[in-house]
Amino acid sequence: MATIREVAVHCDVSPMTVSRVINGAASVHPETRKKVEESIQSLGYVAANPQRAPVRRSLHTIALVVPDITAPFFQKIINGVEHAADELGYRVIICNTNDDITREQRYLNDLLVRRVDGVIIAPVSDRSRPTLIQLCNQHTPFVLIDRTVPNFDTDILQTDNVAGAALLTKHLISQGHTRIAFISGDTRISAARDRLHGYRMALDTAGIRYDLSIVREENGICIENGHSAALSLLQHHERPTAIFASNSDTAIGVIRACREQNLRIPEDISLVCFDDLEHADTIFPYLTVIEQPTQQMGRLAVARLHVRCTEHVDGVIQNLLTPRLIVRTSCGMLCQS
Repeated sequence: MATIREVAVHCDVSPMTVSRVINGAASVHPETRKKVEESIQSLGYVAANPQRAPVRRSLHTIALVVPDITAPFFQKIINGVEHAADELGYRVIICNTNDDITREQRYLNDLLVRRVDGVIIAPVSDRSRPTLIQLCNQHTPFVLIDRTVPNFDTDILQTDNVAGAALLTKHLISQGHTRIAFISGDTRISAARDRLHGYRMALDTAGIRYDLSIVREENGICIENGHSAALSLLQHHERPTAIFASNSDTAIGVIRACREQNLRIPEDISLVCFDDLEHADTIFPYLTVIEQPTQQMGRLAVARLHVRCTEHVDGVIQNLLTPRLIVRTSCGMLCQS
């Protein structure tokens, strides 16, 4: 591990200044603070806490690190984690990275200083690899949830996104659709790549040509991105007959775009998406969705982390949870005569 003196040399300040930054002193100039924090991150320095003996797993506290605390999907995971943690006597620190890799690294540095028992983390993206390596180097137990990082062999709890996307696509094909657009999330995120793969796999199985011109990748999961992607698809010279939205926020954006274009769902265009919206069974257009076992995912992640914290474990588990297809009327199935 890097020392305070090495950090000081790296950013050309005194060791005392580095110590003040670490301890949150208000007297440090903002530019100097930023320079020191960048050196701490670059060198992987982790401060020891002099007020606490360096004994792991003594605080009965775990951390849950998610990329978007406002997303219904992660809210359900948080609920599952908190219930399971409470049953095992753990407190939970919840950290929202807001899909920001720098913020993720800062949270993890702080959690290491606090010496939490373990961490459950949904990585921001493939770029999270250095953060996970840091957890390994500090011998901090951790479990990945929802997202993987390529060539990183560790415990992971996630939905079978490939199978779920294939299910949705096959359902649209069974309704007679052959021109199915796909709005993907950021493909630097494993779940987005897996859903795109499942979509392409179902098309290939049905003998339908993959058409890149009706596929959109949105870097940033939000309603606005779904709206703009849908508008471009709806204005395509060969408009698709169905849209597969890779998440519920994107689907809401698609619905807005369809209304602006005076298109009805499912009469004029069909729509399906990953993740069930709250009250989707009672609001128009009654979305056909893939439901993920989010609460189960959270509970299983806590159970696995508890094993990691209390036992010597050699192997890893990579648990793919089964998604469920919920058929409603947004794909036109119940509107056929």
